[in-house]
Amino acid sequence: MDIESIAIVGPTASGKTQLAVRVMKRWPVFEVVSVDSMTIYKEFAVGTAKPTDEELQGLPYHLISLISIQEEFSLGSFLRIVDVLRTELKNRGRHALFVGGTSLYLRAVVDGVLPPPRYLGLRSWLETLGAYVDPGYIYILLKAVDPKAASKIEKNNVRRSIRALEVALGSGGLRSVHGEVFSKTTSSKTIQFGIDLPRDLLYQRIEERIKVQLSSGWIDEVEGILKSGVQFSRTAAQAIGYREFASYLRGEITLEEAVESTIVRTRNLAKRQLAWLRRDERILWANGSEEVFDLISKSL
Repeated sequence: MDIESIAIVGPTASGKTQLAVRVMKRWPVFEVVSVDSMTIYKEFAVGTAKPTDEELQGLPYHLISLISIQEEFSLGSFLRIVDVLRTELKNRGRHALFVGGTSLYLRAVVDGVLPPPRYLGLRSWLETLGAYVDPGYIYILLKAVDPKAASKIEKNNVRRSIRALEVALGSGGLRSVHGEVFSKTTSSKTIQFGIDLPRDLLYQRIEERIKVQLSSGWIDEVEGILKSGVQFSRTAAQAIGYREFASYLRGEITLEEAVESTIVRTRNLAKRQLAWLRRDERILWANGSEEVFDLISKSL
């Protein structure tokens, strides 16, 4: 096999995990390496659609349930773990099958991209500033300093805006979290296969999955976290649904409002994921999991 690894990509709820399990059963030489910033947390299971032991049936699925939601996890943390794992897989004659919905992590493993440097003192100052000013001010400041990064970040996403400002200001305007290193595509030893679905079908799948998650105990999962008193890290606090259902359990919103907000946020996530993925012309797209599986079969 000439390729070093393959990746199954697509928006959330498109069926990536189920397809990955099928690929591992057909070609045992592959082991899944999760490319997801939320399944990394031990306490998140139902709400992140983390594969169950029953689904995996003993098949290897790396980089899930590694740390507590109290801990921060970054692109740099992810890449350090992946680097060690890749060496282990190579020594065992295995190949990585990257699966997940965190686009930045995906591009990093596909193109060997290193994360921008950190300026912790500056970041601390920016976080202090962000606690005292309107969130819109942080975004306005970013737009003035690094308009390219601002164009790719939601106006109300203070965490990402602060990170972008940290890089832009700390480097004296020489670096950006969305600089050329993230916009160019190069040749890669990783073949990417994309699951393409009609937008209405994707939205239907999102709503159906959320209903299944609720019936599988998602609210109980959130309640258990709240009762434990564990504090969410900045990264973990971005997880879709957990904030909404925590608000419901505290009596701040109704269950219907929590569910609707979760659906809307998940749809918006899917839109962002697709927008990012569509920019990569190397991805081999096919309609639905079955056609993608056939495409993989012909490529291996």
